[in-house]
Amino acid sequence: MHFFFRRGFRAISAVCSSTLLLAGCETPAEPRVCTAIAVDALVITVMDGATGQRICDATVTAVEGSFSEVLRPFPAGTECTYSGPTERAGVYEVRVTKAGYAANTTSSVRVSRDECHVIPVKLTVTLNRAG
Repeated sequence: MHFFFRRGFRAISAVCSSTLLLAGCETPAEPRVCTAIAVDALVITVMDGATGQRICDATVTAVEGSFSEVLRPFPAGTECTYSGPTERAGVYEVRVTKAGYAANTTSSVRVSRDECHVIPVKLTVTLNRAG
C-alpha cells in the first residue's frame, strides 16, 4: 500500500507492505486539515455578583509577561462576552474592571494549542459592587 499526505506545503510519502511496517501504516490516519479561521484564546463572561446579570461594559484585559491586550466585546455587545487575543497560546492573568465595582483578577489561565489553532478557554468572572 502506498499513501500520501500533506503537511504544510510538502507532500510526504510512506510505503507500507507486509515486510515493512511503518508507524501508522496499519490504519493510515487522515491528515489534519486546518481551517482558515482565526480563533480567540479567551472568551470571558462578566457577571454582577449580587444580581447575576451579565455586565456588558467592563474592561477585560489579558496579560502575559510584557504582552497585554484589552479584549473586545463579542459578538458586538449582544452576548456581553469579551474575546481575544487571537491565536495566542500562553498563561494569562485576566483583569476585569468597571466603575463602581471592585476589580477582579484571575491568574494562571492556561491556553494551549493544537497543530492548527489555540484551544479557547471560557471563563466567567464575577464583579462585586465597591463598598
